[in-house]
Amino acid sequence: MSIFKKYQLSGIFAAILLLSACEKTPPDYRAPVTLPLYTEGDADNGSLIYQDACGQCHQLNPGLNKKGPQLMNIYGAPAAELADYTYSEGLKTSGWVWDAKTLDTYIADAEKAMPDSKMLSDPMPDAKERADVIAYLSTLRAAAPIVEDDQ
Repeated sequence: MSIFKKYQLSGIFAAILLLSACEKTPPDYRAPVTLPLYTEGDADNGSLIYQDACGQCHQLNPGLNKKGPQLMNIYGAPAAELADYTYSEGLKTSGWVWDAKTLDTYIADAEKAMPDSKMLSDPMPDAKERADVIAYLSTLRAAAPIVEDDQ
């Protein structure tokens, strides 16, 4: 077999590998938020607090989980629902929905609220700051992309 044909075959083989076995898992999305905006806090201030206190571990874009899951459409969503993030067993079995009450409790002190929590943030004792963060989280709303069926 000539050297040219060997290179052709290896190129074809590489292309097959790239097109088949190396597909990236598509990001998981939460359903659109149905709860009204949370207005007992200042969402603009909450955005600043979020960047400082939460942004190190949480992203806002589906598929970009860091130490913590992405938080787009978190407000009103069931806890531990993203398939592309590994949650603690306690959170998976909690039955929680991320509304103002559960978010306030969790943000105040995650380890106290959920003893096996993976969230290792410092407690946020200031109720006004928590309300601001919750107000900001309630604004994070995006529709899931339309996925066309290849059939």
